[in-house]
Amino acid sequence: MKFDCKKISISDEEFGCTLTLSDEEGNRDVENMTTEELMNSSEQYLLLQRTYSEDEFEKDYYYIETSVPDKIGKLKEFSIDLFRTQFVMNWDNEIFEINIDIDNQIFENLKRTLKKIINKKGHLNFH
Repeated sequence: MKFDCKKISISDEEFGCTLTLSDEEGNRDVENMTTEELMNSSEQYLLLQRTYSEDEFEKDYYYIETSVPDKIGKLKEFSIDLFRTQFVMNWDNEIFEINIDIDNQIFENLKRTLKKIINKKGHLNFH
């Protein structure tokens, strides 16, 4: 999967942290889209999520979702290389190459968010 990222969304809340890289600038109103509209959408995206455990008896949950229907699931055994102009991820024998064009502040925020989401579960390299 390859695309140019036009929108980076970061959500860091009490119950988890989510990062979405998308090739569309607008907000996708999934709740009001029909199944056919969702299936025929040309948007490409990559979502990484860490849901925090509610107590000491549970573990955090790590999740990946993409616009490729069969590339969704538990986030494990992966590597991410973050460059100034590119996000490259290897997961489930798939390479995701996402071109990014961001300023220094967003780049630093992206690095912090990735560290929080990944939490030493995979390989994370900054270049």
